[in-house]
Amino acid sequence: MAYCSHMALIYFYDASELDRRQLDDGLRNTDHRWEYIEESISLDNLDPETEVISVFVTSTVTPAMIEKLPKLKLIACRSTGFSNISLAAADARDISVVNVPTYGESTVAEYAFMLLLALMRKLSGSLGFLSRELDAAELMGTDLHEKTIGVIGTGHIGRHVIKIAKGFEMRVVGYDPYGKEELARELGFEYLSLEELLKVSDIVTLHAPLTPENEHLINSERLALMKPSAVLINTARGELVNTSALADALMHGRLGGAALDVLEGEELFNMEEEVALLRSNQLPASTGKESVALMALNKLPNVILTPHNAFNTIEAHGRINGTTCQNIIRFWYGDVPNLVKPVKPMAGRLLLVRHAESEWNATGTWTGLTDVHLSEKGFHESSLLGIALNDLDIRVDKAYCSEQVRTLETLEGMLNASQQFEVPFERVSAINERDYGDYTGKNKWDMKELVGDEEFAAIRRGWDHQVPGGETLKKVYERAVPFYRDDIVPQLMAGKNVLVVAHGNSLRALMKYIEDISDADIENLEMPFGNILAYDVDPEGRMLAKDETYIETQPPNA
Repeated sequence: MAYCSHMALIYFYDASELDRRQLDDGLRNTDHRWEYIEESISLDNLDPETEVISVFVTSTVTPAMIEKLPKLKLIACRSTGFSNISLAAADARDISVVNVPTYGESTVAEYAFMLLLALMRKLSGSLGFLSRELDAAELMGTDLHEKTIGVIGTGHIGRHVIKIAKGFEMRVVGYDPYGKEELARELGFEYLSLEELLKVSDIVTLHAPLTPENEHLINSERLALMKPSAVLINTARGELVNTSALADALMHGRLGGAALDVLEGEELFNMEEEVALLRSNQLPASTGKESVALMALNKLPNVILTPHNAFNTIEAHGRINGTTCQNIIRFWYGDVPNLVKPVKPMAGRLLLVRHAESEWNATGTWTGLTDVHLSEKGFHESSLLGIALNDLDIRVDKAYCSEQVRTLETLEGMLNASQQFEVPFERVSAINERDYGDYTGKNKWDMKELVGDEEFAAIRRGWDHQVPGGETLKKVYERAVPFYRDDIVPQLMAGKNVLVVAHGNSLRALMKYIEDISDADIENLEMPFGNILAYDVDPEGRMLAKDETYIETQPPNA
């Protein structure tokens, strides 16, 4: 950052009276000009002359806001987290983003244990004992002594949590993708894999930043790994936990309790945000689902909810505002402390699904390019595939199907059942079914009797076996794979999850490339019905890892 010869116009949003006093003190000896806005930032309260904006986590800085601030040079987050800032839009304009990397290690750690103790000793049930009769058995709590606490995220806050846990003589295990063994030796705890930590812990407490890779880190599959008596503490970021999955686990007795200071969709607790959402007439489907989950959590006796308050002490506010002032002052003289850099998104996941049973599949008829609808069983299967997709907890960013209606009907059934109603999709010819030429409309099993087993196998599975008037699998490969490399892989590398609903042969062609299957071995590969293949791929679109999910259904007579 070059030296700036003039002083800045600064706007502080989400500014309380305490913020104003502390920020005034921090900037008093500068020539900067600053204004305070009590509300969160919005398109309606921007000044185009602004050169610095400073926001708390209750504000979201969008690309549209950045576009309306032509003189903006610096975004100063009054928080450690910065997931509320459009880093890509800021980076495109060469706007620096700074944060407060440490301010509340002890503050948040203390609050996490306050929540934990209140939950384990059933404090909320004890309140108001003078006005009503209480049952001592209902209020019986649980000791922390000798319990196992799993700390997810062993950074500044996580370390303080570990130190406090040691004071209660608890066993501590940790998970951190960037964990340091020397820290584990120093503090006397053990690193485990995330799955193992969830299995052995009596208490799981979250202290990780939110990144594109760890959204819904705690989902239905991982909640299922936890002890039914275990409790979950979250003072980090609400989006780390799938709220609906958590509510379901608690309501059905698969988890002992939860204490949450942060929530997915916590803006729904803010009256101004609720009114703005309702007035927008653009209420996302996910918002309604989150709202129902929050209402369910709020009614459960084994849940404690607090309003994003773990940071909220006089001392922590002073550290936040003091660091923010220094970030601004030093930036203006050519130094950029605490710079936040945009992180290249982790590659998205590729999902491959064969269409559900069609009317001709049910009779064993070669369909090819003929437009045939799903059977009644096929429509049911598409819904089951959607439910399975929802259980995978993968939000689809873009979907593709072929020009044949059976893939469109399968795709629509999946998206509806998974409640992903707004996913953009395209119908493309590159992933059409193989043209079976003269064999189209013929019964497969009659043809098998006619041509013999060997020829029949070559027709169905062969790599370059010619069909009269039709296509070989090789020809399908030559149209499907370039589309995959040119259109789908760039989206995956940009972090988007892509769903492809196609046919046995067009999917086999893609799998041949993705899994690097030989011409000979492709003859032994079949893409089954009722299956979701989920791939992690490299920049060339080749497989790094593969997961398979099956629904309960009988394969068709295909």
